[in-house]
Amino acid sequence: MTKRLEGKVAIVTGGISGIGKAVATDFLSEGAKVVITGRRETLGQQVADELGDDDHVIYLKQDVSREADWKAVADSTIDHFGKFDILVNNAGIGGAGKLIAETSLNDWQKTIDINLTGNFLGIKTALNRMESGSIVNISSVLGIIAGMIGAGDYSTSKGGTRMLTKVAAVEAIKMGKSIRVNSVHPALVSTDIVSDNVKTALESSNDSIPRIGKPIDIAKAVTYLASDESRYTTGSEIVIDGGTLAGRQ
Repeated sequence: MTKRLEGKVAIVTGGISGIGKAVATDFLSEGAKVVITGRRETLGQQVADELGDDDHVIYLKQDVSREADWKAVADSTIDHFGKFDILVNNAGIGGAGKLIAETSLNDWQKTIDINLTGNFLGIKTALNRMESGSIVNISSVLGIIAGMIGAGDYSTSKGGTRMLTKVAAVEAIKMGKSIRVNSVHPALVSTDIVSDNVKTALESSNDSIPRIGKPIDIAKAVTYLASDESRYTTGSEIVIDGGTLAGRQ
């Protein structure tokens, strides 16, 4: 532990499981104070209690697609910790998993509302409430490449997050704020979204490079982007995919 985030306060959406929980855990180990958000209150409070006391970590209920929830989270974070200077837009869903021709408007809108609109609202909130710091948006390799059947809504939301990140990065500079905005693009990661059968098959493979990542693999990159070590990095994307993109024909 190097305490790279000493004195910093972070909001991690979807911080109660998977990548978000790994990010919160790593942030705390590096000296940050952390607010984790999510929609499942019982689980959220359990995770906060597991990670530390109220002086270091708290849970707040949030639906990232609701602007009122963003205001409440920002207000509560500032009331409790005095500020926030890191935002990790991690909350997301896997999408409907249907062909475009079979995707209902409700299915489409749900994915866009959570994965893309939620990130827009988070960025908007941070740009208005922070003067300096870091915004990290969790996207996906499917936000860079297209062509996965059944991922129309998901890929669109993640590709939108990629471009939103770049626009926000230059707008932060235009506003005269020292806020860096970057995106992280994982491939398949061992979280609740992935079925147990798939996890078992991929985690037991003998490949020299794992075919499925662990949440901590992503968290370490997020910690770098949240820290002052990334002071010259903004509008960029970090791909963490075990060679998935490099291996495409």
